[in-house]
Amino acid sequence: MRRARRTWPQRLLITVNVVLVVICLGSAAALTYVQRELSALPRVSIGGVLDDRATTGEPQNILLVGVDDGSGLSSGDPVLIGRSRSLNTDTIMVLRLDPRSEKALLLSLPRDLWVPLAGSNSKGRINSAMAMGGPERLIQTIQQDFGIPIHHFVQVDFAGFKELVAAIDGVPMYFPWPARDRQTGLAQDETGCVTLDPDQALAFARSRHFEINEGKGWKEDPSSDYGRISRQQHFIKAALKRAVARGVRNPFTLSQLIQVAQKNVTLDDQLTTQDLLDLGSQFRDFDPDTLEVFTPPTRGGFAGAASVLFLDEKGAQPIFDRFRGVESDADPVASIRVEVRNGSGRSSQGRQALDALGRLGFVTVRSVDASSFRVGRTTVLYGPGSERQAAELARYLDGEVGFEMDPSLPDDVTVALVTGTDFSSVRAEPRPLEDFRSFLDAAVDAPGSTSTTTPPEGAEPAEGVVGYVPMPPPGISCG
Repeated sequence: MRRARRTWPQRLLITVNVVLVVICLGSAAALTYVQRELSALPRVSIGGVLDDRATTGEPQNILLVGVDDGSGLSSGDPVLIGRSRSLNTDTIMVLRLDPRSEKALLLSLPRDLWVPLAGSNSKGRINSAMAMGGPERLIQTIQQDFGIPIHHFVQVDFAGFKELVAAIDGVPMYFPWPARDRQTGLAQDETGCVTLDPDQALAFARSRHFEINEGKGWKEDPSSDYGRISRQQHFIKAALKRAVARGVRNPFTLSQLIQVAQKNVTLDDQLTTQDLLDLGSQFRDFDPDTLEVFTPPTRGGFAGAASVLFLDEKGAQPIFDRFRGVESDADPVASIRVEVRNGSGRSSQGRQALDALGRLGFVTVRSVDASSFRVGRTTVLYGPGSERQAAELARYLDGEVGFEMDPSLPDDVTVALVTGTDFSSVRAEPRPLEDFRSFLDAAVDAPGSTSTTTPPEGAEPAEGVVGYVPMPPPGISCG
């Protein structure tokens, strides 16, 4: 029988499990009385494939594998919607923790990525490496193909999702409008801050047909995977923030989290209880909002009859360098992740601009249509704290460039270029940074401002491009 393919929402749901458990374990370990419980976590022997060159206090990469095991679920469990009861490896991520800077980076490797498989003369989807040779083969494949050292291995079972949400007393979310998904059971009629219980959190995280009602009837998110990914990334941060706060401060919650981990988490036998205690101490004040999420750029295609993803080698290198510990400060654009939005409606303009920026060394994420083709002035959208990156992008544009702060940019995007009717092409040589000194100075003088310039005429809210994401307005925080 052909195995049912996992959907993006299912794989991203496992991502929530993995990140929650790892960060919560680190936070829990900051309290020494949990040592006995942590010692009881299941272990797996990885042999000699782990990189053992990193010492205590140095950055380390943890390979996170999400395992989807539905064998023990009842037939009516909503977790089984659209999936089989078999054991599947559906999520592969690398979590980089740097104790010195207290930074955490998360790299998601698409399961359909077509790569040379370590220990063989063949290629295959990266998720087949573990099926062929266990964790060892997957670790060797990542180290061989991407040059990313793997220091530890963590496996997490999908089935613990609802238990995790229950242990942290739900996940607070802000809904600016009523939202629903009739297929997963999501039903949020209230607006404002709402705490999602385990069932509603599961329904939100798995939503494939997300609808909102702004007073003119229900409309479904038209942005396909982009909207679902944006909502999942937002959910991960909200759940992490809740888990860290509740886990560190509440002994009862700590006990619940560790009990969930004991049933759903397996660690490599080299990741000691003391390692967890050290991480917990070093990341005790970790702010989940600072978690940086990356996905390497890919293109779809076929390997024989199989639909797969091929890595954009050049575009992926600056991302992989972050996980290799290679500094990219010498090239200011090498770490700037750019999305291009066609706001003029000219054929292929977004793709051509994205390709030109890629040749200049920017990390190109994607090109999409803007929510309007009536944008007059070309504009750079940037997230809070990314003013310098916005100016670096503007240096490669002619004419008067607009700037607009947009906190709702996807987590895998540093800046977004919205092309207007005044856009001609991308410059081969950058303009002087001084051309944008007034913008940079204004950003420094008014750090709390939500926008440094007036939005371009005809432009619509950026969230219409990346999907319907229930984000709180400035100054509002839930839970």
